[in-house]
Formats: sequence, C-alpha cells, structure tokens
Amino acid sequence: MGATRKENYTLPPCREACPAGVNVPVYIRYIRQGKFDEALSVIRESIPFPAVCGYACVHPCETKCARAQYDQPLAIRMLKRSAAEIGGGLWKQNVKIAPSTGKKAAVVGAGPCGLTAAYYLAGKGHRVTVYEAMPEAGGMMRYGIPSYRLPGSILDAEIAEIAGRGIAIKTGTRIDSAASLLREGYNAVFLASGAWQSSKLGMAGEEMPVIDGISFLQDVNNGTAASPGRRVAVIGGGNTAIDAARSAVRLGAGEVAVIYRRALDQMPAGAEEIAAALEEGVIIECQAAPVKATRGLLTCVRTKPGSRDAGGRPAPVPVEGSEFTIATDAVIVAIGQKADPLVFKVAGNPDGTIQVNDDTLATSMEGVFAAGDAVTGPSSIIQAVAQGKRAAGAIDRYLGGDGDIHEALAPGEMPAPAPAMPMGTERAFTRTIPYGQRLNTFQAVETPFSENVARREARRCLGCDVTRFKVEVDYAACKACGYCQEVCRPGVFDPAGGFNDRGYKPMQAAHDEKCVGCYKCFFVCPDFAISIEKAGEAD
Repeated sequence: MGATRKENYTLPPCREACPAGVNVPVYIRYIRQGKFDEALSVIRESIPFPAVCGYACVHPCETKCARAQYDQPLAIRMLKRSAAEIGGGLWKQNVKIAPSTGKKAAVVGAGPCGLTAAYYLAGKGHRVTVYEAMPEAGGMMRYGIPSYRLPGSILDAEIAEIAGRGIAIKTGTRIDSAASLLREGYNAVFLASGAWQSSKLGMAGEEMPVIDGISFLQDVNNGTAASPGRRVAVIGGGNTAIDAARSAVRLGAGEVAVIYRRALDQMPAGAEEIAAALEEGVIIECQAAPVKATRGLLTCVRTKPGSRDAGGRPAPVPVEGSEFTIATDAVIVAIGQKADPLVFKVAGNPDGTIQVNDDTLATSMEGVFAAGDAVTGPSSIIQAVAQGKRAAGAIDRYLGGDGDIHEALAPGEMPAPAPAMPMGTERAFTRTIPYGQRLNTFQAVETPFSENVARREARRCLGCDVTRFKVEVDYAACKACGYCQEVCRPGVFDPAGGFNDRGYKPMQAAHDEKCVGCYKCFFVCPDFAISIEKAGEAD
C-alpha cells in the first residue's frame, strides 16, 4: 500500500546533499519495485538532465549516504542512470506548460545552467531563446567531458527534450552585450556563459608545447585532437586534469603523469575518476609543482603544507632543494577556469566572476541576471543545474510570475518503505568495457546495471526519509571525545553550548530527525553516554 507524498519532513542526508534536491529515496524505492517509469518521473521533477547526471554527476548524495556506516554507500548515480535508460515517457503525461505570458527571455549559454533555466522558464509560459557561441549546445557537458564518460548521443537526447518545450537554441551565436538583447525586446536576460577562460600557469622557460586543458578537451570532443606526444605531463588536480590525462592515453601517449601540488586525498577530482586514471596507467605525482619547462624536460619542486589559505586549506609551499625533472614532450595545463564579466558590460568581482545579488541573482544591469560557473566559478553539472533552477524562479518572479517552478510528474502516492538488505551486503559492482579496449577508444567506459542488478542495489537503501530515531546524550557521562561526531555520516551531533558539572563540553544530538538508527555512535562511545530509540515514521 502506498503512502501519500509529503514534503514537510527534514530532508534525508542524500537528498539534502543534492544541490538540485532530487528525491533520492523515493525514486530508489520505485526502482526496488521495478517501476523505472515512476522512478524517472521523480527524478525529472527536480532536474531536466537525468541521463547526463546518471553518467557524469559527481554524486555528492553518495558521500552522505547513511548506508556507508554499515558497509558502502548506495550506487545512487548508477541507479539514476538505470531509471533514465530503462524508464519511459510516463513523466510526460503530467507535464503542464503554463499559458503564454507574452514575456520574452534570452539565455546566454547553452550549458547545464542555461538550459535548465530555459526549460523551467518555458514551462512557466515565457518565450525563451538560448544563444550559444559554440557550434553545438551543451556547454562543458559537450566540450569539457570526454565521450568515454558522457556519450554525445545521451546529451543530444536530453537537449532535444528541452528544446521540445518550444525553446529556440541558436548555436554559433556569440553575445557580447547584455544590453543589446534588452534593446531587441527581451524582457529579461540570463547570463549563463560559464567559465571558459583557462587560468595561466606563469611557468618560466616554456620552450615545449604547453597546451590549455579546456582547449585540448574541446579538440578531443570535436574529434580534431592530435596525439600530444609519447610523454605527457598534466598540471592540475580537478576533473579537467584527469580527463585530459585519460584522453592523452587514448590518443596514444605511453607515459602520462598528473602533477598536483597537494596530497592525493585533497584532489578535487572525483575518486572514481582518479581510480580509473590509475587503472589506465596514469601516474599521479602529488605534492609537486612545476617551476620550469625546457625542451623535453619539466622541472618540478616538492611541496609541503604551509599556513592555511583563504579557503581554509593548508597552502602548499616549496621544499628547498627538492627539485626533480620529468621527461615529457608536452605539458597540458588544467589548473582552473574563470569567467569574464567585462564581455557583457556588467559588474564583476576581483576573482573574475559576475557580481550578483545573493537573493535575486540580479546583476548590476536592470533586467539582467546571472548564475552558474560565471558567478560561482567552476563547479559541477548538478551544481550548475541547481543554479539554473534558482535563476528560473528569480526571473519568473521578475517577469510577474510566482517563481514556483516545481513540477509534479510522478504518481500521487509514493511506494511504501520496506526493510533494507542486511549489514554487510556489498554494493553493486559497476562493470566496464575490457581494459585493453578502454585504452584505444572513446567509447563509454562504464556499462549499465541490468534491471535485476538495479533492483537489488535499490534494496540496500535504508529509507532515511521515512524512519526516524531519537538520539539522547547523557551529559553527565559524556567527555566530549567526539567519536560520535566522527562516525556519524548524516551529521546528527554538534558540540553543546555549555559545560557540565565535570568541566567537559559534551556533544549534543542536534538533529534527531537525521538519525538512521545505525547505532554506530552507540558502539564507539567509550562512556556509554548515548542512547538511541526508534521514534516512528515520518509524515
């Protein structure tokens, strides 16, 4: 028997971690029942790129999955891919497009942020035109992510669904002035141009080919990239650097080294991408920084953590006398990207991002809004989608609407919860094409889950959105060792605001509704100061 869908409870950890608020537990319960149509409908209530995210999302939801306290987090990204590939068009039956408002909106940039905003603005009845400087729509999804991670056909299909709302997408059209669009009669302009300018390395003696990472990946995805050489060094630690390294392998490089100035566990690239690169023979030189490039050699220096930088992380500093060289034919630089607000004649920030109002996303020019990488700096697909949703709501309000872009696409009742598979049940293994084939093709590396595997993996979900536990800390016994906070993945425990009679500052259960009843905090508490009891089902 189903349960009525309500949204008045505190979000479960996985959904709270998703920038776009995808209702993870509900679509996973549908998959558990073999209802992939319904699962896809739930996902599409929150994002217009379910398949893209199933292939290439950085899945912050998995980092907060409470199942990891038992064994391993759910394969949430792969389950999303299963819903997108097995599910059909049920979601379309409940799509409701508002009557025309007579208002026109221009969107500059056909990346995940711009296309998301266009999708929801069109749904609110506004006439939307998207301008894209590149030959094809997709932004960094098309030109920054190699096809071995995200095939172009998957992206094409989802862009076609977006355009199907009556959105005009004009590619090969560069916009240099937001004001010019307003003069053309648009009632609002949205700048979602991304961050395409690569940061410069400023390295001395650049006598060998030094290749910009973004330009390199564009050539890779265009099919025009030549082999950068037999020995390649890639500077950087993000997904762009890892993608460039793995692409160089596929273009015939025999020795590829990634040079990163911090420790391996501080690399911003996804753990799965790092692991895949290592499997494919890429060498990762951590705590190293380049200082000079001469013909055939890259000179680097070892680094060590120094004082904390503006981001709160220890800044890498060079170790005196630690220079070493790497033989290389080419250097690919992928150390970051930035936007250029001056192009659109709007106010910018010192870091090169566009300046906006935190609440409305309005720029310094009346009627012009901005979001995505152009405002936040380089981010992920799911973060860009979330920014596009925010912008759509803000622009709709500016155009006289209520700003509510939510769509109810799934059935009115959600599937009832069921017991999860027991502790120690292994996460479903994500299979890949044969290793030898991976090194010589840009074919998608990961193969999809079968329907049976997806349903079994969905059964590992703990249903954190429907089950509630009450956590209590005995302040008289607690010594504030912090073990409970360390092991609690959903983030139940916070430091208390005061001291008890014995002079300790105990932890407190600040968010009972987040507890999933794994009892891990109870087992690690040396003072037996924690008790947990089931408090019932969520509404």
